[in-house]
Amino acid sequence: MGWLIVCFDLPVGEKEEMRQATRFRKSLLEQGYFMLQNSIYVRSCVTYDKTDQHVRNLKMIAPLTGTITAFYITDRQWSLSVNIHQINYKKSKYQKQAGENTEKQMTFW
Repeated sequence: MGWLIVCFDLPVGEKEEMRQATRFRKSLLEQGYFMLQNSIYVRSCVTYDKTDQHVRNLKMIAPLTGTITAFYITDRQWSLSVNIHQINYKKSKYQKQAGENTEKQMTFW
C-alpha cells in the first residue's frame, strides 16, 4: 500500500490556461485525490497496478501545457513525512490532513 503524489506547474497567464488548470485540479479531486499543497495532490493506492491505472488517468486529463510529475511512495515512507503547521495559516477548503477521510479500503489494510 502506498500513495501517489502528483506535483504540477501549470501556466495560468491566459484565460484558457487558467480554465485548463482549474479543470485539471477539479478532475483530481473527483478522482479521489486530496490537496496537500496548492500544486501537490495525493491519493492512496493499494497496489502498483492501481498506480499504473491512476497514471494513465492523469495522462488523459493533463492540460496541453505545463509540467506534471507523479511518483509513488510506500505507506511507510509517507508515515515518515514531517508536516510543520504555522499558527494562523488559513488552510484551503480542499486541503486535508494525511489519512483524513481516506478510502475505507485503507482501514482494511
